[in-house]
Amino acid sequence: MKITVVASSWAKRYVPNGSAEIELLAGAVVQDILAPLGIPPEEVGMFAIHGAAVPGGTPLVDGNCVRIFPVIMGG
Repeated sequence: MKITVVASSWAKRYVPNGSAEIELLAGAVVQDILAPLGIPPEEVGMFAIHGAAVPGGTPLVDGNCVRIFPVIMGG
């Protein structure tokens, strides 16, 4: 299935154009988008599908658009 991944500014080092289309097998979940792009899981704070926040274990369907957000730290 084809999934579009949209990266915010911090992740453009992994997704240089800001978005990428990747191919995943049926049964893939949101967190499965990280490995093909080389994104370390510990750098991701949240995922959203079509604008709605979802956990990493959410099943994907063909055509999903997933945005990744960084871990936010304060001090």
